[in-house]
Amino acid sequence: MPLSLNLPSPVCLALTRLCRALRGTRAAAARSSADYIEYQYRSSDTLRQRFFPDLDFMNCAVADVGSGLGGRAPFFIEAGARRVYCIDINQAELATGSRIIAERFPAAASRIEFAHPESFQPRDGLDVAMLIDAFEHLVDPAAVLAQVYGWLRPGGLLWVGSFGWYHYLASHCLEHIPIPWCHVLFSERAILNTIRAVIHARGYQPNLWERLEGLGRWDGVSTLKDRPGEPLNMLSLRGVRQALAASPFELRSFRVYGLRSGRGAVGQIAGVAARVPVVNELLHSYYAAVLVKPPRVEIAAGDYREPAASGAGAG
Repeated sequence: MPLSLNLPSPVCLALTRLCRALRGTRAAAARSSADYIEYQYRSSDTLRQRFFPDLDFMNCAVADVGSGLGGRAPFFIEAGARRVYCIDINQAELATGSRIIAERFPAAASRIEFAHPESFQPRDGLDVAMLIDAFEHLVDPAAVLAQVYGWLRPGGLLWVGSFGWYHYLASHCLEHIPIPWCHVLFSERAILNTIRAVIHARGYQPNLWERLEGLGRWDGVSTLKDRPGEPLNMLSLRGVRQALAASPFELRSFRVYGLRSGRGAVGQIAGVAARVPVVNELLHSYYAAVLVKPPRVEIAAGDYREPAASGAGAG
């Protein structure tokens, strides 16, 4: 069970109201689907430069698993991918993303496909699968990893990047409760009661997903595991690594990044903190993992098998 101080609803609500008053209204509350796709597209190069600069997409079939609206797909096309598959369980976002991508990126749209995972069948084996900022939303990580394993060709690569449960943003509630590590400070009941109080307060501006689905999406939610639209598995860094190591993939690397980068004293301290178990659960900015589907090994003429994954990873 995740650790928390479990402070009650009145404390959470009072501090939230104070922090929201100090923060003021954020422009993000009025963001449209097209704006969010633009954000995904424009942020992809920065993400690549920092976390996967050596990953080659040239002439690859790429799956963006948990793509949402699919705004990163045009970037993968521009990076050399021959085809990109946007895979997500949210049919409404797939439909919206497909329409906007066709309008905004017509040159790339013919090489981008949108599909629900239950109906997805790649035309041939995928070369690369990406799970960007999505692993924390997987209700059954083992099942998804097995599914992606089946989609990839032997020797294919899976890249996973996100953050663990004790990251300061991991509640995905800071738009409503602008308090870092709020899920470590307050009980789930306190967080959810506060969100419902905030969204029904006079002058509240619904965000994109609340405009699409209505404020009622928060009704009846009793745990952040059932967060509307974005369920949370609450896996710590340790839990994530264990899930990856237990998959049929070979875990090639698992790197944890500090809260600050750079050569100064703060950056050096943050870098050290990111390498210390337990401490890095709270003080990390991101993790990135590289997994590989083992290539087929020929053991006799016409007889092939896939070796078992080692499950070992580099720290």
